[in-house]
Amino acid sequence: MSVAPFTQPRKGAEFLHKAHQLLATAITYRNQQRHDLALEYAYQAGLRTAAARIAASPVAHRVRKPTSAWAQLRLVDADAAGWADALEQYSRLRSRVGSGIEATVSVETVDTMVDLVSKFLNSVEFDNDDTPAAA
Repeated sequence: MSVAPFTQPRKGAEFLHKAHQLLATAITYRNQQRHDLALEYAYQAGLRTAAARIAASPVAHRVRKPTSAWAQLRLVDADAAGWADALEQYSRLRSRVGSGIEATVSVETVDTMVDLVSKFLNSVEFDNDDTPAAA
């Protein structure tokens, strides 16, 4: 099996770059009182950050792996599993808001999500131990 050199690190860097863009957009929408869009973009930033973390791990090379990014993140290590648990809890709300079942999202929820994703992004970029439990 041959793998192109530097494929995973470059892909991880692309995911991190996109995560930063999405998080900045989430903050812009939060400041415009568009909490529904802020939640969506923050969640997407979390997913891109998870993808970057997965890409830098042996999980990326598994043939049989879960389809859910959060389930894959749990396979990376215990810290990654903590992040998956913390961020996946927003999946249902995101879905309900996106489908119009939930009409509003509180600013507190958005702020918590943005803060959590910011810490996760920092943790992945700088490989520190700023886990949700330590947050």
